[in-house]
Amino acid sequence: MAQPTPPLYALDPALPVLLRPDGSVQVGWRPRRAVLIRPPRGSNAAGLATLLRAMHSPVPMSELQRQAGGLSDRELSDLVGQLVTAGVATRGPWQRPTRSASIRVHGRGPLSELLFEGLRCSGARVKQSNQAHAAVTAAEADLVVLSDNLVTDPRMLRDLHSQGVAHLAVRVRDGIGLVGPLVVPGVTSCLDYY
Repeated sequence: MAQPTPPLYALDPALPVLLRPDGSVQVGWRPRRAVLIRPPRGSNAAGLATLLRAMHSPVPMSELQRQAGGLSDRELSDLVGQLVTAGVATRGPWQRPTRSASIRVHGRGPLSELLFEGLRCSGARVKQSNQAHAAVTAAEADLVVLSDNLVTDPRMLRDLHSQGVAHLAVRVRDGIGLVGPLVVPGVTSCLDYY
């Protein structure tokens, strides 16, 4: 009989873990959402920050206990519980990824070729398109990398935005590589404003 899989704990990867001059650790930037943690007696801020950064990827409590130099099991359990209650960490079952990320590289030129070849060995499913009228839906791609054009076709941007497909501009200008911004429709600003 298979044993139940222990739950995994994960800190929101979008939240930085910061060492503060007063010896505490801060999780997140935003004043209303940031969580301030004072290391328990017997531990230090640097060790606590390292432990919290390890939680940016889902990890079982047993692994956290192994890494928690200076923290008792009870202190660690209380700390993780407080992070979950504060909404900066999650507790959930281990799940296999259902599929790898799907990336479409859109552009015609040497940069798009390099990006396509480089991303092929990333473990993601990578496709390439170069026609201005190439339609992309959220079901086909998790991310579209727009390359080789200093200005992206406005129709393509509208289509990506209306379909809810994240996109990233990558280009070379005057011999300097420019990456970004990453546009997540409905979450971040769109390329029309850059």
